Formats: sequence, C-alpha cells, structure tokens
Amino acid sequence: MNDMKRYKLSGVFASVLLIFSIFTLLSISEVNADEAISVSAKSYQNTIIIEFENESTSKIKTIKMWLGGDATFKSFKVESDWGYTPDSKLVVFTATNTLNPGESVKFGLITNEKVTGINWKALGQNDNEIDKRKTSIQEISHTIPSFIEEESEAVEQAKETGSALYGTKKFIPEKLRVGSDVRLAGNGFGADEELKLYLDTTILKSVNTDEQGNFLTTISIPDSHNVGTSEFIIKDESGNFQSTNINIEEQKNRFLKTTEFKVNSIPTEISYDEMLTFSGSAYPQSAIIISFENVDTRDLEKTRVITSNSNGEWVFEEMINRTDIVGEKYVIFKNNQNKTTKNLTVKSDYTIDVSASAVRYNMGDTVSIIGISESNTDTTIWIKDQNKNIILYDIFTTNANGDLNYQFVVGGEFSSGTYTAIVKQEDGGSDAALFGIERYPTTSITALMSKTNFPLDSVAVMNIIGPQLTKLSITVLDSNDNVKLTDSITTTSSGKAKYAIDLDGLSSGIYRAAVSTTNIQHAVKFSIGLETGSGPISLITTQDNYSPGESILIIGNTGNNARLVVTLYDPSGNVVSETETFSDSSGNFSTENIGIPSDGSLGNWKITAHSRLDTKSVEINVSVPLSLGLTLLIEETEFTTGDTVLIKGVGQSDSNRLTVEIIDEDNQVIVSLETPITSDGTFSLPWNIPADINTGVYTITVSDAVNSSSAEIFIQ
Repeated sequence: MNDMKRYKLSGVFASVLLIFSIFTLLSISEVNADEAISVSAKSYQNTIIIEFENESTSKIKTIKMWLGGDATFKSFKVESDWGYTPDSKLVVFTATNTLNPGESVKFGLITNEKVTGINWKALGQNDNEIDKRKTSIQEISHTIPSFIEEESEAVEQAKETGSALYGTKKFIPEKLRVGSDVRLAGNGFGADEELKLYLDTTILKSVNTDEQGNFLTTISIPDSHNVGTSEFIIKDESGNFQSTNINIEEQKNRFLKTTEFKVNSIPTEISYDEMLTFSGSAYPQSAIIISFENVDTRDLEKTRVITSNSNGEWVFEEMINRTDIVGEKYVIFKNNQNKTTKNLTVKSDYTIDVSASAVRYNMGDTVSIIGISESNTDTTIWIKDQNKNIILYDIFTTNANGDLNYQFVVGGEFSSGTYTAIVKQEDGGSDAALFGIERYPTTSITALMSKTNFPLDSVAVMNIIGPQLTKLSITVLDSNDNVKLTDSITTTSSGKAKYAIDLDGLSSGIYRAAVSTTNIQHAVKFSIGLETGSGPISLITTQDNYSPGESILIIGNTGNNARLVVTLYDPSGNVVSETETFSDSSGNFSTENIGIPSDGSLGNWKITAHSRLDTKSVEINVSVPLSLGLTLLIEETEFTTGDTVLIKGVGQSDSNRLTVEIIDEDNQVIVSLETPITSDGTFSLPWNIPADINTGVYTITVSDAVNSSSAEIFIQ
C-alpha cells in the first residue's frame, strides 16, 4: 500500500520535473529592453513553464495570471519561497519575501486545454503595478532525450528512499497569530491521500487531498501556543514529511472580534480594466453574498460569495473587464439576515465603445453592433470587408441614453470572411468591432484618428483596435517615408488602446501612422498644419447612380497640401454629411467618408468640395436598383398545425411590396399574401398554420415582378 502511494506521488512529480528539465535545456528567453520584466513561457501538451526575470528597479511581491476564453487552470507548481491562491480562472502567486531586481522565478501550470498565450500582472510591495501584458507560449518538441529520462529516474529513486514530502503550501493570511484561524492551501501532494498537520509536537488535524493532490482547509492556532518560531509539519501515511519554520505573533485584539455587519465606503464609479475593491466586517467565518443588479431593469448580472476571516474582516477584489455591462448598478451585500445596498456606476474608458453581439454570423442572420456613445448624436457606420472595401454605409442617431444598437441583415452583398464595423461621431469619438461571416474572424488591426487635420504643435489621438493584451509597434512617417516617431503600446483585455501622438516639432504636411504586430499592420493618414485656399478644384465620383446604404468614393485635384471640406446635400438641400480631407504634394485628394444613408431620399443629390473661396460641385442620382434578387429565409423546416412560420428575407425591388404564396403538393396556391420591403432591404411576415391544413410538404414562394425565391416546409 505504501509502495503504491509512493509510486503515485513520484509519478506526479516525475512529470513536472521532466517538463522543468526540458524547459531548462530548451529555454529561449523573450527579452525586451523596453519592458520591466523579462518573461518566457514554454509548453508541452497542457503543461506550461513560465519564468519571470525582474529587470526593473522594483521589488515584486505578487504575480497574477489569467487565461482567456474557456481555458482554465487545473493545477500549479511553485518554488519553495512562493505561495499561491488556487483558482480555475485567476491564480495569485505571492512571494514569501520579494523577487528582487536581477532575480528570477519559475512557475508550473497545467491547463484543461492547450493555450497559446497567458496574461499576467506583476505588483510591488504596496500593490503598485510594475508590469502587465500577455506573453506568447512557445510549444516545444514532443521528443524527449534519453538523458532527460535518466535524470528523471535518478530523481525518482532519491525520492523513494528519502523522507522528504514533496508539495507546496500557503497560509492565508500569511501572518500567523496565537488564537487565530488560518486557511491552508496545499498543492502537489499525493493524490487521494490523508495528511496530518502538526504544530511542533501537537497534531492540529488531518486533511485528505483530492485526485490532483490538492487540499484547502482551516487550522486554528491554539490560544496557549507560545509566541515566536515554531515548526509546522505535514506528514503522509508512509511517514514522509516536510518541515517549515514559521513565526507566530501574539494575539491581536483577541477580545475585539467584530460581529457587526458593515460595508466600508465603496467607489461610486469604476472603469474597465480597473480593480474593484470592497471591504467590511461581519460575524467571523460567515458568508457575504455580493450581487450586482441593473438599476433600470433589476436584472441580476452576477453574484459573488466571500467569507470573513476569524476576526470578522472581509475583502472583495475583482477586475472590471470589458464583458461587464456598463451603467448604473445596485450592489447588494447580504450577511445572514443583514442587507446593505450601495450604488456603483461601471463606465467605459472610451467616448464610444462598441462590439458585435456575436463573433460569427451566417448568411441571413441579423448583425447587431452594440455599445455606448454620446447621446442624441449623429453617428456614421461603415462595414468593411477584409480587403477594406465598404460593403455598407449608414448614418443614424443615438438615443437619449447614448445606447448604440445598429442592426443589419447579412445579405447577398456579403461573402465568407472577416468584417470590421467602424463607428464615428461628430465629436471625433470612434471605435471598431470585428466579426466573421460563415467563419470566425481572423486577427486584424484598425487604427482610427480622432480628426483628419491637426494644428501644428498639438496632439493627435489615435484609437487602436487589435488583438487582446498584445504589444503593438507604432511608427509615424512623413510623406517621404522618413520615420519621425517609433513607440509601442499594449492593448487591453478587449484588444483596445489609445495612443497620443505628440506633434510638437513636426512641420506642416501629410503623415502616416502605422500600427503593427508580428504579421499584421494597419496605417492611417493624417495632416498637420494645412491651410484652406487651394485654388481651382476638380471633382468626380466613381459612378453616377447610388443606392441607399452605399458609400461614395470622391476623387479630385486642386493645389498641393491643402485642406478641403466635402459636403453631401440631399434633394431638399439639407446637409446629410460632411468630412474633411486634404490634397497631397501633387494636388490629388480622395475620400469615401460620406455616403447615402439607408433611409436617404430618392432623387438628385449634390456633393460640394470647398477650400476657403474655392468650390466645386457634382450631382449624383440616388435610386433603388432593380433586379437585385430576393433571398427567402425559413429557419425551421418542420411545423405542426397551429405553429407560426416566420417568412423573412432580404432583397430589393422596384415595388415596395412582395407577393407571398403557400403552395401544396399538387402545385395549388392555398394562401396568397403580401408583405412590404423595409428601407434596409429586409422583409418579415408571420403566417399562422391553419388547424385544418393537410399533412405534407408545402412550398413558400416570395416574388416581385422580376425575382422569386422559394423554400419547402413539412407540416404534420
């Protein structure tokens, strides 16, 4: 029996030591002189070894690590002078002392699935942030050299014959006092094994490890125990043990343990990527339930449960990430029969913050671009494909609350691929969201300038949307491709970043800001200090006829390096949209920042380009094109009498109504209906199946004067 347990124990640590040996031999450091901490991470299957080298001038006390997506941590391995708080999503490693400048530390992690990167944050002694980013993981070869195996066997033999018990532990809190209760977390011991815990010669309790060799328990330091250094011993059933000297301090306020439930002051506002912290008091070792509810709807958004310590003190800490819903919340604290409610507002750190309601859509689906923005503000949206071609253009107005929700149906103009929704408002706020059609989107970078033209010696703000927690390179070049600035920035957990370009010292002219990572890049042009008054202007559009929802590519020529304003007027003479652009050193200019809204009037529109007193106009025609086809979408194929069939689809027609026919197996029309086409080219018609209809296959046909589309359903 004892041999079996020793075999299980040695087998677990043989694997870990084997992986450590491989990484030691194959270690390739990722060192960046601009970073405070050098980090390298290697993996073999689901095992990760990550090493941190402190190249800063600060002392590191805590390292937090977390994974993205559905990946979770299963187990951990730490060096002897580090402890950890185990969790499947976020693990906190804490040094017994500190990781000083020039020192390094390794951690072993096992995940439920292979991962390609790991997020981390390093904190100092006062919980100040020293460094934070995402590190890519290098997967090593599955070939194991024979001498590594031999080394591992030698280690195993030493462990079999020795008395040392392998495993790590952490006291929570780290400071131990006479008469106090302490949480003890253990990791890496034998699986399904009973361990006895001793304080000097006194047995405190027995605990059982789980199938991963981990345990979590509470121990009590006796009131009669002496203050000072004591020996803490963990012993297994085979007599193997580990011994650690611990310091036990005198009892703190032993007669002042609180029983009063209290919530200390909490922040009234918090933004994305900030740490939310609550604290208070309650009956010792009691549960505090923290619930977050939407103020308007009273919908429960999330619930957390924590436990007060032996002195009745409790602390709650959680990062606000971009999956949290912005807005005003009720934070409800419950402890036994006590209840306290506080108000908290979660804010975005962007004027506009948008996302797609889903990562992937199929043909016929409705895409929703959602988020927050300035209220009651004209907002422009472009949908671009992977080749930066504009597939859809529109202008809409946000509501009084600043809620943004723009929807469109994936029609025939879309194909399989990656798409970007770019959203801009009149005040310069902008954001973008990535989504895929018929497949998941590929990694992309989008850079958006707050304006097109900037004054001399000002600051140009650039919004960046790219891969999550990734270091991006930024390069600013002049019109002759001379590099004027290089820098880097790391995106947030939602893949966003803001970068301010200091224009001090840059001369008047046209510039290009390039944002890149290993294999992707996006560049955006802007101008500095250009003046209006360009001289004669020529102006054309690439086509004469446009439809609602189309963008307009405008091309022209004027004097070199001049600012121009391009304005679009509807048939009634109202200004629909306006944008700035600039001419290059040859006088050429172009823009596709204006277009016809989806609800735009049919008729003759006018486009004007002007620069001080110089002006030029061109007219275009807006109409609904004929014969663009119809697409019928029936989400289900089998129905029962009494069900409702939703007949919907996309298309354009020269009439504003479509004919809908229900045809039986004898090709007889049993029902004939009509439905309108909306301004965005969609239609939707519910049909209730009569109770007396015969069982069988039926054909639903939608048609106009030119086009038709059909689908079959089965009614039983």
